[in-house]
Amino acid sequence: MGKLTTLKSRLGTAGSRLATLTQRPGATPRLRGRAAVDRRERWLMEHPCCVECRKEGRVVAADVVDHTVPLWKGGPDDESNFQSLCQTPHHDEKSAREAAERAKAR
Repeated sequence: MGKLTTLKSRLGTAGSRLATLTQRPGATPRLRGRAAVDRRERWLMEHPCCVECRKEGRVVAADVVDHTVPLWKGGPDDESNFQSLCQTPHHDEKSAREAAERAKAR
């Protein structure tokens, strides 16, 4: 029976194959992690209703803290650029419009 050979480690090359996050020129960096979660919770406590539903005369709980001006368009990542939205339909519709706009801009 032959001697066992040890395989060469491939961990060193894994980093080169992983996708890297690149930021769009002009985009605003986003707050991440626990600080972002805390800020979101605080915002929704202070602004619990969807602003678009209220315009329609309905009172619906907000699920999402949305950036009024998207970060990829240079909107600030602070409370001056926040609004509370329900996930469906308002945030989903706004996100779809912005995704189409962003795709055209590329």
